[in-house]
Amino acid sequence: MLLNRFRSFLLVPLLSLAFAGCGRHPVGEGTDSRQRPGSDVHGSPCRAPSKITAIYRENVYDLSGYANGAGDPFNLFDENAYVDPRAEGVLGTGYLPVTDPQPKLRPSIYFQLGRGNRIVVDLQVAYQLADVYLFDRSRVGDSVWLYTGNMRHWKLRAAFLSGTALSSGAWRKFSLEDSSRFVLIRFSSYQTAITEMVLYGCPYGAIPPPPEKRYDGPAFSRKMMKDFLGVNYVMEYELQWLRPFHYSRLYNMALDYDNDTVHTFPGIQFNMLHYGFWDQGRHDYHFNIDDIKKENEGEVWYSIRGVSKWMDKKGFAERERPVTFPGLDPENPMSYARHAAMMWHMAAFFGSGKTDTSLMSLSHQPKKSGRGSMSLFENGNEEDAVWEGQRYCTPLAYFAQSSADYDGDEGRMGPGHGILGADSTSRLMASGLTELDTNRVRTYKFLCDNLRNDKKFVWTGGIQYHHYSTTGKKGLTPEEDSLRWRLSRVRQCTYRIQPGVECILGENGYDKNPRSPQGAPVLPGMTPGQSQGIFLLRSINATAFSGFDAYILFWLRDSDPENNSNIFATCGIIGPRSGGGTAAFPAWYYISSMVQQLGNYVPDSIVSEQGKVWVYRYRNLLSPDSVAYFIYSPTRNGARVSDFQLQVGAIFNQTARIISFADGSDGGLESDLKTTNGMLHFDVEEKPKLIKFRK
Repeated sequence: MLLNRFRSFLLVPLLSLAFAGCGRHPVGEGTDSRQRPGSDVHGSPCRAPSKITAIYRENVYDLSGYANGAGDPFNLFDENAYVDPRAEGVLGTGYLPVTDPQPKLRPSIYFQLGRGNRIVVDLQVAYQLADVYLFDRSRVGDSVWLYTGNMRHWKLRAAFLSGTALSSGAWRKFSLEDSSRFVLIRFSSYQTAITEMVLYGCPYGAIPPPPEKRYDGPAFSRKMMKDFLGVNYVMEYELQWLRPFHYSRLYNMALDYDNDTVHTFPGIQFNMLHYGFWDQGRHDYHFNIDDIKKENEGEVWYSIRGVSKWMDKKGFAERERPVTFPGLDPENPMSYARHAAMMWHMAAFFGSGKTDTSLMSLSHQPKKSGRGSMSLFENGNEEDAVWEGQRYCTPLAYFAQSSADYDGDEGRMGPGHGILGADSTSRLMASGLTELDTNRVRTYKFLCDNLRNDKKFVWTGGIQYHHYSTTGKKGLTPEEDSLRWRLSRVRQCTYRIQPGVECILGENGYDKNPRSPQGAPVLPGMTPGQSQGIFLLRSINATAFSGFDAYILFWLRDSDPENNSNIFATCGIIGPRSGGGTAAFPAWYYISSMVQQLGNYVPDSIVSEQGKVWVYRYRNLLSPDSVAYFIYSPTRNGARVSDFQLQVGAIFNQTARIISFADGSDGGLESDLKTTNGMLHFDVEEKPKLIKFRK
């Protein structure tokens, strides 16, 4: 039976207004039940409710996730300082708010399943709410609803049809008369233009200060370079090409593991033998991922997307919600029981915990658990893809799936659901976001806080962002894209939202073909492959000094020739060799050299990001007296700075090592560099160089 706690967004007929406000109003979340409703913080009667001014962007949540749709839910409140409609006396006079919170790009995808677009404001403390004023500039008549309560139970307080005869718009007043910390407004159509919302009431307690916008934690991750880099691919059989990469993010389909089309859930059998088989000689299973881990001593995780084979055969697309049966509510965790059972089996089979194998339902024998192959699981990939139209996944739907996949929605599903029930060391990685969308992450945190009893942030394996340096029509250099600054802001915001959870750049890269919308700009005197490698080095460095905890390259192996100008067709760093076999492009050698030279090093300081030469310092985490400088010219016009002087002071033997990244060299080309009066002299180019020495 479905839980009731997610049924609060079903359409409410306008006739239900006749019953709105009937009965007792429960005290809102966060109030002190000893205080009398209608009292202010001092206990005196709230005879004159005042305008609520402590509404901040960080506490306004868009449950449809339309930040990528050029919308901003805070536009409902951003002009509050300029208006006080209750004090104006006559509605429609004074300042006329103009900013609209609705999405502008692909707006229809955010209005699904009859739920409309939903915006929640968290007032941070419960109020005795009185009136709400809405400025209506709509030119069409669409339904709008107002609720009080909380995410588990909303109470309808007002409903109306938008639209006004006044060309300049008009204020509309409604009575809320309830005690609540949260207010929700729901629009049935993106054509509704409510450009401001002003609330009045009395707080039950002290009003919290504005949210802290500063981040005071460590500036950089402590991940050494050998533990910082990863790569995206499906499966690689020539394992030597994986040596520079600690992380392997492998794309997988759910239908390969949930491929039972004969039995009916919950009596289905799962298959764990994709990329594996029973080795009779060893009397054990053999899996490619175990070989990968031995090769690079790294970490493998599956990005598992799509629906079950059963749903696939019924014609459901990969991007459909992976619910147990078609038609179930995608915003209810209980709808994902089958998917959560698959995730439990994967964690039981591949994880480190020893599970009672009699509880496992597998299509192959023998049953085994606790292989220790994987502890990290990603339940999807780019669920927020706006190009999928009506298959776009809202934050609430993805939270529901993740709460089920993590621990069976806090155990409500019973045994055998969610990775945590099979292996307590397993972690859930957030499905990679198509862009640097911290608003969606903030909503994830809000949903965890308000829809889980334990308030646990379920994506303990990391928050993953995808980003490419491009205008959408051509590639940009990392510096033109302000990549380090962008990522630094995202990392700081992410750490404020959920401290301690790693920040992952899960996709980044360039095509070699310059005609691709993501083609690396071709540097003068360089081939497209060399240019790709140079900009990847600069991107990796920018990501490391942004504070991100990992950089996962997209992509490992090309299957298309370099003259293919389609996006992602030539983004690999290895590919087919003319005449057969595998060829490594310059980027593979450059990245391999960076890992070999900086394997034990971590970002230490940004020395200079101005002028013709940019300088960054890494420090050896195991031998802190050893440092390495990453130095280059941030341009793409063939610039060269002759006889650049780097002040280093006293260094061991007055000698540094200068390392150049070179085609065909997996460790770089090294030579000695002597100091002169504590200075090192060398030429700087757009291709980075490393300078290493001991203090």
